Amino acid sequence: MRASAQLSHAGWKAGGDCAKLKYRRFAELAARSAVDRPASQGPDHAAIRDVHCERPDLLKRGRRGISTEVELKLAASAADLPELKRALVEMAPTSAGSHSRLISTYYDTPDLALKRRGLSLRVREQSGRFIQTVKSGDLAGGDFLTRGEWEDELAESCPDPAAAQSGEHLPGGIAGVLQPLFATDVTRTTVAIEPAPATRIEAAIDQGEIRAADGGGTEPISEIELELKSGDAAALYDVALQLLEVASIRIEPRSKSERGYLLGEEGEAAPPVVHAESVALDQMMSVEAALQEIGRACLAHLLHNEAAALAMEPEGVHQMRVAVRRIRSAISAFKKLLPAADRRRVSRELAWLVDILGRARNLDVFGTDLLQPARAALSHEAGISDLAAALDRERKAAYKRIEWAILSKRHAAGMLRLSHWFEARGWRDGSAGRSALLTSPISELAPRLLDRRWRELRKRSKRFGRLTAPQRHKLRIAAKKLRYTMELLGSLFDQDELQEFMKRLKRLQDDLGYANDVRVAHDILPELCAGARHGPVTRAGARLLEWHEQALAKAERKLRQRLNRLNRAAPFWRERGTPDVRSERVGA
Repeated sequence: MRASAQLSHAGWKAGGDCAKLKYRRFAELAARSAVDRPASQGPDHAAIRDVHCERPDLLKRGRRGISTEVELKLAASAADLPELKRALVEMAPTSAGSHSRLISTYYDTPDLALKRRGLSLRVREQSGRFIQTVKSGDLAGGDFLTRGEWEDELAESCPDPAAAQSGEHLPGGIAGVLQPLFATDVTRTTVAIEPAPATRIEAAIDQGEIRAADGGGTEPISEIELELKSGDAAALYDVALQLLEVASIRIEPRSKSERGYLLGEEGEAAPPVVHAESVALDQMMSVEAALQEIGRACLAHLLHNEAAALAMEPEGVHQMRVAVRRIRSAISAFKKLLPAADRRRVSRELAWLVDILGRARNLDVFGTDLLQPARAALSHEAGISDLAAALDRERKAAYKRIEWAILSKRHAAGMLRLSHWFEARGWRDGSAGRSALLTSPISELAPRLLDRRWRELRKRSKRFGRLTAPQRHKLRIAAKKLRYTMELLGSLFDQDELQEFMKRLKRLQDDLGYANDVRVAHDILPELCAGARHGPVTRAGARLLEWHEQALAKAERKLRQRLNRLNRAAPFWRERGTPDVRSERVGA
């Protein structure tokens, strides 16, 4: 019987101070690994490892003293791994690499207390030694390169919550309730490379699978981990871009533990949708450090939602689109400090993705926000069901295009180049004046950036009653840019004042968004009618638009009231008493 089949038949039983594996055969598989490792990597290693290097920027984020793992994970097909391995060995001609089989068991409490705290706990056996590892920040975090990591050597395979280094970071009261949830069985080839002076990277080529403890299933592992031992983290992307020339790879933001938790969930659980997290900025952080932090957070937000988008989750597509727009909004906000060529390149990298995501998102909104609310009122329309069927066909085609885009080499290269640009602070080549501003505190520049967005919105809102639909669309875009900039810089300001202002802005944005959805529907309907029974579907579509136009007309007065309230709001980013020229009231 194959090892994976044995795992499927194995049961789990809690007992004593830790959870025990019910069957000895499974215990041997989950607690021991047949390791083929060079003698130099054997027992001479320190029993307890204070792991890796510390990224300098982490000190600015209040994380001093945390042992950190700086690692870029790349997904690849199993068929391409041999060629990618050869490419890595060529980068390190003096090292043929070491080979090992690693079997790790991951533990948590029945109520997943560790997962809820963003922690993972595993026990791995290496050359007859048991290593317990606790990692933090590896479940949909805002920085997918960096994780806290602590390790201890144990006397046996049972996890020890009281271990000196790793146990210190576990919550109390879990010693008697830990149970194994899943295991990873991986064949690993490790290659040490030095792509630049003083830069050392350990490349691990992993092939194997994740196995759920309850026999719920398996998931293949086929990936490369580039772990920074010393040097600049931007070098990880340099190596990845070289590998992309050899075979198709893409950034994999999910850890093995995150994938294992998903595999262990009941039923066919959809990949989780990740919403944008606030970006933690410090008042004295430099402008370019703040921009780097914003870029990292936005890219993590985008990449963490790829799996949900591939699973045809509408909210996953929406969050990917939001992430792209946040990046573009940040580039636009800081544009005077960035080289024009860089801005154009970043815009090209993202524009095609926005268009592909936008098509699916517009169809999703048409179905959920326009067709569904009006369907009961229009049930007598003969073509309403045909309209819904045509929409479903178009949505499937749009999601197929998203799948193609996410898995394309173009997207992989774009994400690697953009990640490298933020990590290496690639905007530094430029004028002396620009450089001086980049090194100034972000707290000095942030109010000016928000002021510029605020002035643009108020300019666009003048004579609102006379604005055409395209002009109202530009007002909506101005509101969205202000909101994104507020969200990205919001940690620098009083949170109560921020939320009060944001509440008014969101209400206006929702109203303008509804009007824009109806405007976009005018473009979508002819496409939906083309492949269906033309007459009935066209009539149903016309009635649908008429129903929503009437709703918009009724909401016009409230929209103007909300715009007036926003225009009267005091900008929270300004010093109290700062003079302000009020825009005129919204007129008819």
